[in-house]
Amino acid sequence: MLKLFKNKFNLAFIVNPFFLYCFAFSFAVFLYLWGWSDLFPALSAELIIYFVSSFLLFILAGYFLQKKVNIFLRYNSSYSFFINDIIFWLIIILGFLDVILMGYLPILDRSNDYRQFGIPVIDVLFNTLSIFFSVWFFQSFLENRKRRYLIYFLIILVIQIPLFRRSTIVWILVSSSFLFLIYNRKIILLIILAGIICIPLLSYCFGLYGNTRSNLIKSFVLNDLGASETFKNLGISHNHYMTYLYIASPLANLQKNIDNGDGFFNKREYENFFFYSLLPESFTMRLEKPLHLSPPVCSLITPELIAGSFLMVSFHTIGWGGMISMVVFLFAFILLCLAIIRRWTIFSVTTFCILSTAVSLLIFANFLNRLDVILMLFIYPVLFHLIYTGSNRVPSSVLKKSED
Repeated sequence: MLKLFKNKFNLAFIVNPFFLYCFAFSFAVFLYLWGWSDLFPALSAELIIYFVSSFLLFILAGYFLQKKVNIFLRYNSSYSFFINDIIFWLIIILGFLDVILMGYLPILDRSNDYRQFGIPVIDVLFNTLSIFFSVWFFQSFLENRKRRYLIYFLIILVIQIPLFRRSTIVWILVSSSFLFLIYNRKIILLIILAGIICIPLLSYCFGLYGNTRSNLIKSFVLNDLGASETFKNLGISHNHYMTYLYIASPLANLQKNIDNGDGFFNKREYENFFFYSLLPESFTMRLEKPLHLSPPVCSLITPELIAGSFLMVSFHTIGWGGMISMVVFLFAFILLCLAIIRRWTIFSVTTFCILSTAVSLLIFANFLNRLDVILMLFIYPVLFHLIYTGSNRVPSSVLKKSED
C-alpha cells in the first residue's frame, strides 16, 4: 500500500491555457448539474454543443502547444537579488499608500464598500505587481531555495486578506500552483490525494471569507439565493453553497440570456459588443460619456449574482455570433501572449502561469478586456525583462539558452 502512495504522476500537462479553457468550463458544467440551486435554468442543448465544439478546437491547439512549443524552459532567477528586493519594497510602499490615502482598512471599517477601495493608478500597480511578482518570487524560491523569496511571497499574500482582495489571493494561489506543477513534473500520489482532501476545506474558507466580506447571513444565503432542497438535505455548511454559486452561477446567468435571446445575432448591438467585450474596460469607461455609451443590461437569475463568464455580454449584444467571436478572440489572445513570452524570456514561465490562470478564471468574468490582466501578460514581461537584463546580472549562458 505504501508503494502505491509513492507512485509519481506527471501533472504538468494541465498547465496549458488551451486545455484549461476546457477543464474550467467542464468543471463549471459538472458542478452546475449537481442541482444545488433552484435559481438555475436547465442548460440548453445549444450551449452544450457550443462548448463541445470549442473544446475540440482548443484540445487540438493544446496538443500542438504541448508537442511543438518548448515553453517550459527554466531560467535561473537568482541573479537579481537587489532588483527583487527593490520591487518587494515597492509593492509594500504602494500598499501602505493605498491604505493611507483611502483613510481606512477594509477589514476594520465595514461602513465602506470594499469594492470601492483603492486609489487610481496606485491600486492598479499595487494589485498587478502583487500578483506578478508573487509568482516570480515563488519561482525564484523554487529555483534556488532561498527562503527570503518564500517570505516575500507569503507577506504579499497575507497583505491581501485585510484588504478583502479575495480575487488577488485566488490569482496568486492558482498561478503558484501551476508553477509548482511545472517545476515538479513528478508528483507522488500521496500529495495528490492530500490536495483532493483539502478541497472541502478550501471551499469552506472561500465561502466563509466571501460571506464575511459581504456581511451575508446564513438565512439569506440559503433562502434568498435559492438553495435547493437537495442541498439543504445534505446538511453541509452554507459556506460551501456560496462557493458553489461563485463557480456555477455565471453559467446560469449566461443560460438565462440565451433563454431570453432572439435569433442568432440577438440584439445586434455591434458597437456595445466592441466596447464592452473587446476594448479594455478602462478605455470604455472614459469613452462612455463622450460617445453616449451605456453598459448592456444583461438578464440575471438574481440581482445579487452578477457574474456571467466571459461570454454573457457577448451573447447579450450579438448572440451566438458574439460567443463565437469571443472564442476566436481568446484563441488569438493566447497566441499573442505566447509570442511575447517566447521573445522576452526571463519572465516566460511566470507569465505563462498567469496566462493559464487568466484562462481558467474566464468561467467567472471577462478578463480579456481588463487593463490589469493586459499589464501582467503583455507589458510587465517586456518591461521587467528589459530592466533585469539591463542590470547586467544575467549570465550569458542563460541568455544564449533563451535565444535557442
